Amino acid sequence: MTGPRRVKNLWVWISVAAVISAIVILWGRGQVEKSNNTVELVMDYKAAKVLCQNAGYPLDTFLREARDRGLTSVAVGERTIKDMADKGQIFVFSGRQILEYDRLAPVSDFALRRMIDESRLYAGNSYIFPGDDAVFEDLVEILPVRLEGERVSSFSSQRFGTFLETSRDVLDLEKVNVGLDPNEADEVRKAGLRIVARLRNYPGATPHKISYFFNRIPYKDSVSLMIFEGMEVLGYPNYLSDVRDMMLLNSMDFGQVEFASQTGDSRFARLMGSGVIRVHSITEREMEKIPFDKAVERFARAARERNMRVMYIRPFPAARGDAEAIDKNLSYIQAIGEGLEASGFSIGQARPFRQYTPGRYLIALVGIGILGFAFILLDTLFSFPPAIELGLFAIGVILYVVLLSTGQATFARQLAALGGAIVFPVLTVSGLYAKSLWRSYSGESVQLKDAILLWLKASGVSIVGGLLVAATLSSGSFMLSLDKFMGVKAAHIIPILFAAVICWRYLLGYEQLEEDSSRGVLASFRDLLMTPLCIWHLLVLAVVALGGLVYILRTGNIYLGLPIPQFDEGMRRFLENLLVFRPRTKEFLIGHPALILAATLALSGYFRLSLPLALVGCIGQISMINTFSHIHTPIMATLRRTLYGLILGGVIGIAISAIFIYVLRKTKVGSKVPEEEPFGE
Repeated sequence: MTGPRRVKNLWVWISVAAVISAIVILWGRGQVEKSNNTVELVMDYKAAKVLCQNAGYPLDTFLREARDRGLTSVAVGERTIKDMADKGQIFVFSGRQILEYDRLAPVSDFALRRMIDESRLYAGNSYIFPGDDAVFEDLVEILPVRLEGERVSSFSSQRFGTFLETSRDVLDLEKVNVGLDPNEADEVRKAGLRIVARLRNYPGATPHKISYFFNRIPYKDSVSLMIFEGMEVLGYPNYLSDVRDMMLLNSMDFGQVEFASQTGDSRFARLMGSGVIRVHSITEREMEKIPFDKAVERFARAARERNMRVMYIRPFPAARGDAEAIDKNLSYIQAIGEGLEASGFSIGQARPFRQYTPGRYLIALVGIGILGFAFILLDTLFSFPPAIELGLFAIGVILYVVLLSTGQATFARQLAALGGAIVFPVLTVSGLYAKSLWRSYSGESVQLKDAILLWLKASGVSIVGGLLVAATLSSGSFMLSLDKFMGVKAAHIIPILFAAVICWRYLLGYEQLEEDSSRGVLASFRDLLMTPLCIWHLLVLAVVALGGLVYILRTGNIYLGLPIPQFDEGMRRFLENLLVFRPRTKEFLIGHPALILAATLALSGYFRLSLPLALVGCIGQISMINTFSHIHTPIMATLRRTLYGLILGGVIGIAISAIFIYVLRKTKVGSKVPEEEPFGE
């Protein structure tokens, strides 16, 4: 026995070293998260302008009042040729339009007349007539760069002044972006607000063009944040590094929008390194139907739970003549700011999180610790000679260290985290079930405190597992969600399957002791398969299958493809208002109560009935560890959410178990095997 005992002691010491390393890593991460608590409130300029136009309210006045309510910045996007035409700054005609007009009433302007007569005015070309010389001077400089490689000519007309000709048709020309509007930037600055620049990608973008439009950003020296417009990051796919260089040269950070499907944003964020700030926004479509309070809550939750530091605000839409919409949106901005401040944040200029990279030796120790726990679990399934077990462990350590030392370090950490997410729930549930069985076999009377202690010990192991998983993934790329925990579905399914097998083995082992039987696992499984099926068996299987389907689909925020049910959403909002960090429903309402009751039933002799409850209880342990794998969530928020789940789930589970024990004693049912075992033949 000396050899196996020494191996088990080795696993214990490795586990202790891993937990200490994990605490060191998570402490450092927590300090990084704590040091950045400034949130920037940014309003979309175009959306604000539409709001004021519909409400009949001066935009400059609205911007100043919004600043007084807490707004810090305004996002100014690029203007297009169509935008300039809509403002009356230019007039754009196709050559076909001019030629058709000439047929109705001959053009008298000398320059145009000559072009028509000499067949130099082309139907497929576009002709831009600026409203004044300043606009012409602007466009005559911009268009040759923006349309580099295409013909852009200028002409002088006595009647129309100077005008431009391009080889593009009007529809294509109207889409051409020509940089930020200096007038819009002036308006933002005069209102006392910061400018957030929004450049967009376009076909034909080159390093020269990118550099040119960066240098034309108004008040460029005071612009510190860039949030790209459109469906692609500027420079995608070939010139992202050139854009990065321009950003770094101009001391600009990249605002990466959460949940946006902007092509190239992850690649660009990696290139930017630490110069990334996460942005939360509510889309225009959502703003048409989202309630006021829910919109405010979303921004506060994004900062608290997902480390968002820029809140991109679009106003509630206004109908024509709806003057009350101005007050509503000013109150909206103020409510967002107050909600953030109530959560411990300050309002101001957002900064990126300080780059955090734990020491490689600490990461290695944590991964080796997870491997040690995996071998503890392996010991419950198989019996290996100590030499073989240590040899397999050494091979695992070598492979992990080699991966960490090469370009596969991220994959190695993801693999270790997935292993932890699978191993620990199985360890906790199977260990609780085994101890419940053997305590019951010892003949001791049922005590509720025994079930509670077993559940607390199991949950403690899961918390240790969560800390190891969180430490394994804690670094800048995971905090920014550029790298993520992999195998979410597997981590929710595999532990339940393994736990079912191990708990079933424990149950069979106990029954063999009770019956003095020599039947093995395979024989018992064969007997189970030969048992006749009843209709109620099929009904139970159907319910289990449906529950499993819902469980898998609900690993995200979707319920069978439909929104979250009303009662569920109401409960979530209530708990969030009460506790700030809402515990997960799968933990406090399902997993923890089920596991406490499973321990109580097993201690009472209801072994087979306790088995499915133990597997349901596994869901809570899985969810706890999964919560720790959300690295974009501050570690303190994760710990508080887990604690609240344990408290609420414990109260519910203890109440249910106490009722069961009370009824059991009142009906004088023995604490050993009952006369007719539930789910027996």
